[in-house]
Amino acid sequence: MTANDNSPSNPMKFRFKKIGPINEAELELGDLTLIAGHNNTGKTYLVYTLYGFLKMWRVWPDVEYFLTGDEFSRYDPSVRSLIVEGLATEVMELGQARRIVDWNTLNQERHLLAGAVTHAFSEVALADVFSSPTSAFEGASIEVALSDDFPRGSRVVKTTNQAGDTFSVRYDGESLLLARSGIENRRWDHSETVEYLASLYLHFLFPELVTTPFVLSAERFGISLFYKELDFTKNRLVDWLQMMRDDKNRKRFSPVSLIDTFTSRYALPIKDNIDYTRSIADLERERSALYEDKLFDDIKDMMEGYYRSKGDDIQFRSKARKERSFSIPLHRASSSARGLSDLYFFFRHIARDNHLLIIDEPESHLDTANQILLARLLARCVGAGLRVLITTHSDYLIKEINNLIMLSRSFPDKKDVIKKLKYQEDDFLAPESVRAYVAEESTLRRCEVDTFGIDMPVFDKTIDQINTAANELASRLTEDVEA
Repeated sequence: MTANDNSPSNPMKFRFKKIGPINEAELELGDLTLIAGHNNTGKTYLVYTLYGFLKMWRVWPDVEYFLTGDEFSRYDPSVRSLIVEGLATEVMELGQARRIVDWNTLNQERHLLAGAVTHAFSEVALADVFSSPTSAFEGASIEVALSDDFPRGSRVVKTTNQAGDTFSVRYDGESLLLARSGIENRRWDHSETVEYLASLYLHFLFPELVTTPFVLSAERFGISLFYKELDFTKNRLVDWLQMMRDDKNRKRFSPVSLIDTFTSRYALPIKDNIDYTRSIADLERERSALYEDKLFDDIKDMMEGYYRSKGDDIQFRSKARKERSFSIPLHRASSSARGLSDLYFFFRHIARDNHLLIIDEPESHLDTANQILLARLLARCVGAGLRVLITTHSDYLIKEINNLIMLSRSFPDKKDVIKKLKYQEDDFLAPESVRAYVAEESTLRRCEVDTFGIDMPVFDKTIDQINTAANELASRLTEDVEA
């Protein structure tokens, strides 16, 4: 289901507890958000948790409880909608239902239901995001840190299903209207009406959470190599099910053994990354909403080549001169080419401006020159309307982002400087659009971002240490030569 909302976008802020190495942390998303830090400090745990929540929050747990007046869930039976309880039947009978409600009551409900949704997700779904037993995430939680900037004016959120029925939630500052319209005399399904309106009502209450996460995991390099072999498991399942049609064989198979054999051991972001790679051939004729921004051309320039899906194969084709050009299956291409293939197809076929693009270590397998070009590509993603969240170990990427932040400000002869330094006019990032953090000591430490960029000493310390060692060794060698 997709929905349209005429409200302005709001910042998203989250709190985490006991997520992997992270004890407690707070994360606010900007248009571009970076999390740096040493290995095993919890960066991937946080972005995977956030991905799972943003993907599932409007359907977990049973959102229809908001409208029917039943208990919200077994985890907190006292929590249900204070405003729209019982309105589903009225919508079914009359096509719409109205309730007088002021802004303060809406804001109260917003906080109440946010707590209920995040609590249920943390208790039930969080471990599933990591394909782990519940005991591994005992006491773990994600919480939405809501502001009180909930829009006070008129707003409408609506969506249309495949049958042509339109569902809407409207607020005019004084009353809330839930409605459904469609083909006259067509029988409406009660459960579908409840599901759509409940999901839209959450959309209305939490405009800052209305984004579609798209993830490129650190395992994307292996996925491009082995996704066909992963399909072998799916084919084996089909074989098993066909064998089960035989009464003689059916007695020999246990449902428990079937589950144990075929249940995925992959975390949700990795599983979704695999499913996306499998689907690329089916996307070839699709054009993304951001296609005209040509973000994929930046990857062509970085890799000196481009990608094509051919049947169930993905090909990498060089842009070299004819006598040196080549076309090879992706699994035979360089690791850098494999690592950027999913991003290339995302820009061509999927990307739209409500996406939150999550990339775990985007600089992996890229040389330093391409890490710098990658930073510029991320800035162009922001300019095209995407939100971007990355984890990184790259000093070069951070330093180039700092240059792009400085380019957002006016200074004498700016056009000449841009030309001299070989930038483009859209190579800039406003400092207020950037959030940066260092994962350390079981938390996230927020870094200051100003006109000169991100103050991120985690890299400076390491660089200072290696420079100090180099200077010390060089001075000793010089003394020995002179002696």
